[in-house]
Amino acid sequence: MAFIFYDTETTGTNTCFDQILQFAAIRTDDDLNPIETFNVRCRLLPHVVPSPGALLATGVIVADLTGAPLSHFEMMRQVRAKMTDWCQEGVIFMGWNSMRFDEAMLRQAYYQSLLPVYQTNTNGNGRADVMRMAQVVAACIPNAIAVPIEGRCKRTFKLALVAEANGIRLDNAHEALADAGATLALAKLLKQRAPQIWRALVGNARKATILQLIQNNSVLLLSETFGGTPFNMMVAPISVSCSNPNEWALFDLQFDPEQFLTADDGTLRDAIDGKVKMIRRVSANARPRLLSTEFTPTNVRGGRLPMETYLERARKVRESWDFRQRTSRLLAERYADQPSSIYVEQRIYDGFPSRDDEARLATFHRQEWPHRVGLVPSIEDDRCRELGERLIFVEQPAALTDAQRRSWQAWQRDRLLAAGEAPWLTIAAALSELEEVADTTPEQRPPLSDIRILLKSLEREARSDSQ
Repeated sequence: MAFIFYDTETTGTNTCFDQILQFAAIRTDDDLNPIETFNVRCRLLPHVVPSPGALLATGVIVADLTGAPLSHFEMMRQVRAKMTDWCQEGVIFMGWNSMRFDEAMLRQAYYQSLLPVYQTNTNGNGRADVMRMAQVVAACIPNAIAVPIEGRCKRTFKLALVAEANGIRLDNAHEALADAGATLALAKLLKQRAPQIWRALVGNARKATILQLIQNNSVLLLSETFGGTPFNMMVAPISVSCSNPNEWALFDLQFDPEQFLTADDGTLRDAIDGKVKMIRRVSANARPRLLSTEFTPTNVRGGRLPMETYLERARKVRESWDFRQRTSRLLAERYADQPSSIYVEQRIYDGFPSRDDEARLATFHRQEWPHRVGLVPSIEDDRCRELGERLIFVEQPAALTDAQRRSWQAWQRDRLLAAGEAPWLTIAAALSELEEVADTTPEQRPPLSDIRILLKSLEREARSDSQ
């Protein structure tokens, strides 16, 4: 089984409205020996405002934003093609904090480029997060890896700091290929120092394994990390949400479930979402940190109890059919009546394109722009049709009618100049951020000056287009 270690550098941390600027990946064999690398960059999208803080952190210079040879659309087509080539026999995608960030950025970039979204977990592929794996190893085998301290004696799992603490050289932190290499090096360390946990967590890279673990065990270990602090919990599966086959409720067995079996809905809701969560939620397709009880460490929430106690409490949960059914219903009610967003970026998970639209989108990518322009109006899914029209505006604006072009220009101005609160970064907000950054990093005046010039240029162009 091959692995792909990947990383992205982006315009910011908003996984819906920021964009990928650099994508890099390393393909390895089953023993984590590198076979091939891939590294590509793109230009700034005309409707995206980069975060000054993000640019300073990643070292991306304005010349890269404006002078990269590829557009975002062209880059993502190359990324998709290369990853597809590397996935011929199924691979496991790995990154550092990738499940929360890089995976979301990659999916959004595919989505906005009219490419299939779920590359990392379909067609035999799996996905895992090396940061989460490191957290589990640190929680279960405290001396296996060094965990650095930052700030007020707080453990941190920032990639550069963890790499340094474990003797891994990272010359260019926040450069995508360097970060992917550091992630690979830490994965090798985990495999060497905690081989059994490594194998178990690699096995969990596919949803089917997680579901088997939940369905075949009355007691499991759930290892989570909050604020750098590990929380190991002995849990019992309760039920799956009646509206989402991936969301499961688990009972925290440090508590006796007896009082909850006949509790009213309000009490159960508080057990799910209250300050003290007796009922934990995990998503089987988000690779929860679940393990069999053979990995249970001494440090368990509530103090480690005899296994017989956990098994008896799990039995009570398993045999209370009404409690399990009501919990299933309450999980589903948490998401009931949530309105769909008005922004297409935030509607990425609002269903799948139809089979006919999937065929149209595949045809879209096989053809050149004149044919793509003619195909977009026939797309039935309103999200994909809107994104297709946006791609034409960004890549081939002359192919639009005058009315269409004016409409999209107005949309772009609103993205850049929107007044008040907006879910994306506006030019005004970026200039405000720039002032805050400038006060704390005076030694970085040259790149700050370039960023200011870029933002002011974007502002002038946007305002001139409205006149």
